[in-house]
Amino acid sequence: MRLKVMTLNVWGYNGDWERRRGLIGELLQREQPDVVGLQEVCDWRRFNAEGDHQLHQLARLAGYPFSHFQPAYRRPDKMLGQGILSHHPLVAVACLPFPQDPNDPKDTEDRVAVWTQVAMPDGIVEIAVTHLSLSPMARERSVRRLVDWLWRRSDAPKILMGDLNDAPNSPTLRFLLCEATPPLADAWALAHPDEHGFTFPSHAPQHRIDYVLFAPPDAFVVDDIHLVGDTHDANGTYPSDHLGIVAVLRIIA
Repeated sequence: MRLKVMTLNVWGYNGDWERRRGLIGELLQREQPDVVGLQEVCDWRRFNAEGDHQLHQLARLAGYPFSHFQPAYRRPDKMLGQGILSHHPLVAVACLPFPQDPNDPKDTEDRVAVWTQVAMPDGIVEIAVTHLSLSPMARERSVRRLVDWLWRRSDAPKILMGDLNDAPNSPTLRFLLCEATPPLADAWALAHPDEHGFTFPSHAPQHRIDYVLFAPPDAFVVDDIHLVGDTHDANGTYPSDHLGIVAVLRIIA
């Protein structure tokens, strides 16, 4: 089974959203990923277009019939969280909240992971999307909790993608890639071991904090992986403050 996935932090309603929305829509229409994992998706009545939050706007613009918005931050007039767009049915969805540490001054925002089973034409694929904390300690706690939760759900191969807010040599990634059971594999590092793959900030990338990972490592082959959103329009506007990652993965187990 072969599938194309994409991850992108859409940066909420920051910047010129109307212009950025069109640019993100163009990316989605050009790349046509089967499943898209989005972070910092906003539902804010003040800025929603025609009553639709960001995920519904992008789904409509790019022609995605299936979607799921999973808020992490909830207030009466505003929600912020993860979103999934899919060309194929989402047959199951679940959410894992990450508890905050009140004694950690950097762990101040609500964070979640969202998991789904996607009914591809050739079978079910499990995909999780997350956006980790700005706190190093919270990130380490969160990935341990996340890995345990994912494998308790099933022993099927899994894809994990999103904004992990951490570098490839960090304790967060070391746990995911080396210490977790089974370890996850880094799709970018497998396909481009000599390329940095920086994803942030989009206008001058110098950090790799966005990832497409999968487990077990021998369950997938990376047929292609590349960055998107690295060019601006005539007004100097980029689709987001992050670059996106598009990966073509083949499930062999």
